[in-house]
Parts: sequence; structure tokens; C-alpha cells
Amino acid sequence: MKKLCTSGDRLDKLSLDQKPRKEVHDMKYIGIDNHKQYFVATVVNKQGELISREMVSTDREPIRDYFSMLGNKEELIAVIEASYEWGYLYDQIRDKVRELKVAHPLKTRLIAEARIKTDKIDADSLANLLRADLIAEAYAPCFETRDKKNVLRYRSALVKTRTMLKNKAHAVLSRNHIEEEGFRKLTDKFGKKGSEYIRGFKLRGNDTDILNHYVDLIEEIDKKIKVVNKEIMESFEIDEVCKLIESVPGIGKILAVMIRYEIDEIDRFLTKPKLCSYAGLVPSTYSSGGRIYQGRITKQGNRWLRWAVTEAAQKAVIRDAWLGMYYDRIAKRRGTKRARIAVARKLLEIIYMIWKQGRPYYKKSVAVGLTTV
Repeated sequence: MKKLCTSGDRLDKLSLDQKPRKEVHDMKYIGIDNHKQYFVATVVNKQGELISREMVSTDREPIRDYFSMLGNKEELIAVIEASYEWGYLYDQIRDKVRELKVAHPLKTRLIAEARIKTDKIDADSLANLLRADLIAEAYAPCFETRDKKNVLRYRSALVKTRTMLKNKAHAVLSRNHIEEEGFRKLTDKFGKKGSEYIRGFKLRGNDTDILNHYVDLIEEIDKKIKVVNKEIMESFEIDEVCKLIESVPGIGKILAVMIRYEIDEIDRFLTKPKLCSYAGLVPSTYSSGGRIYQGRITKQGNRWLRWAVTEAAQKAVIRDAWLGMYYDRIAKRRGTKRARIAVARKLLEIIYMIWKQGRPYYKKSVAVGLTTV
């Protein structure tokens, strides 16, 4: 197998057989098994004959050299699997081939269930599935959409880190049994007033320094979150779809932007159940002997979208009477957790309808309409 890599880069040699290259004048199908430092590419022709199998560094110049060597881009069709950080390789290859597909990893069962799994076999399998037009494609959003998602997920990471730090600071306060009545009555222990109290506490041993360091980190993260919030709000103001989604009960401006970009294009979902399935909010189903069993939700899909609508569901049942009654009805029979998931699924159905129709949510008209869904 040939290797294309920059000077100084040394990749372990793969024991893959190399057949002589054939001169062909039809389409070339390229299956790419991607890794962090390299990818293995298998090229076959329309008849399934092997043209080449090579290991290529994932640096930009070797990628460019490799695809230049393959010839006319109009004769090249490639497929990569939607593995970790697939976006970089996708962006590097997209303009070098006629068509680039992204294979859904869970649906590419030929590779996922293989007993013998090597880079060579994975690349060969992808190439032959592509040639037979049997690739189960995953949606590949553009770079701009992925960039928006990165900002929103970065904010979520900051909020999660801040919550962790607050919990640790609470642990320090608890083990020192703070008796200050004014501090105890505060709802937000880490707000402006709470921070003033904390800065004045004299605790035992090293706990004073530890607590102050936690507060320093929390305040620093608060500053970062404010900067990110400003950027997200700018996206909200110029996007009409975000404003439509924000009209749904329980969904604020930031959640609206997250939901909008996690869905990206509503037209890729033919029905409301398809969108719910994408979020992993549909029950798992098992059928045997003429009986159908439904279990917990699949949780296979976009976990960020599922998290966003589940968060919104908690407020939606308070702010909208119809959704509140819907929640209570299910909670009595199935419990509060399943009722919250049901409301989250209902919110996604509402979002689907208002996005498709281009009109905001109206409590009376939408609620009446949903009773027939």
C-alpha cells in the first residue's frame, strides 16, 4: 500500500494487499475509512474491480495530492463514515470529487457487525456499498451550521462546568455549617449579594481559599457565558425561524436557536414522527409472534435536540394550559418522567407544524388542531 504523508510523519505500515492499477474511463468509487492521523481509501470501478488501496495522511497537502493523483474530479464519487470529527475530512474532500456521501454508522450494518474488522475491510466495504448505491446516508450540514452548533454546545459545556463548580462550593459551605441568616435566605448563593457574603467568610483550614477560588472560577465562567449569549442573541434576531420556534411555550431565545440549528432544514423530515425519531423521542418497538411491545424511548439520534425540547417541556406545562392538561393526563397513568417525554415529543410536533407553515404558535388554534393529530 502506498502512503502519502508529509515529511517527518511516520505512519505504521498496514498489511493490505495491493493489486496492479488498471486504466479505467468510467466512474471511480472511493470508500474511505477515517482515523485521526490517516485514512485508508479503497478505489473500485463500476465493475467492482480494485483500482487502488492506499493509506493517506489526514494533513491537508497529502489529501490534496492524493485526489489530484486520482484524476478528473467528475469521475470520482466518495463516501466517508460519520465518525468522530468527520467534518474536517468532509470539508477537505468535498470540492475534490463529483459527489461525497456520509454513511450513517448505525445503519451501515455490514461494517458494524463484521466479525473481522480492519481498515482494509472497512474501506473495501464502503467502496462496494457505494458502487451498488446501498449507502445509508447521514445528513451532512454545511460548515456554517456546524459552526453555530459548536457555539451553542460550547455554551452548554460552560453552563455544565459552572453547575459543577457551584455544587463543589456548596459542599465547602455545608461542611462549615454557615449560620449567617442573611446568606441562608438568599435564593442565589452566587449572585452579587451572595458573593459578598462568601468573600467575607472565614472558614477552617484551607476552606477559605478553596471557596474563594471556586467563586473566582464561577465568576469567570459567567463572563464567558455573557459573551457567548450576546453572539447567540445576534443569531436569533436575524433568523425568522428562531422567532417562530421561540413562540412555542417553554422555549426561550437561546433554546430556540439551538433547536433551529440542530434541526437545520425541516424539509429533510417528511413527517412529524420522522423528526421525533431523529431526536430519539420515539419508543423502542419489539414485535414477535403477532404481538408488539413498546419500551423506553430509543435515545438514538440527536441528543442535543432531545435535551433542548425536554428542558423546554418542564416550563411548557406551566405556561400552556393545554400542554399542562396533556401532561397531567399521562402522568396519572404512566408517571411524571414519561409524561415529560410525551410533552417534549408534542413540542417537536408543534415546532414541525409552525416551521412548515411559517406561522407562530397560537395557544387556541394550535391546541385545538393538535387534538386531531
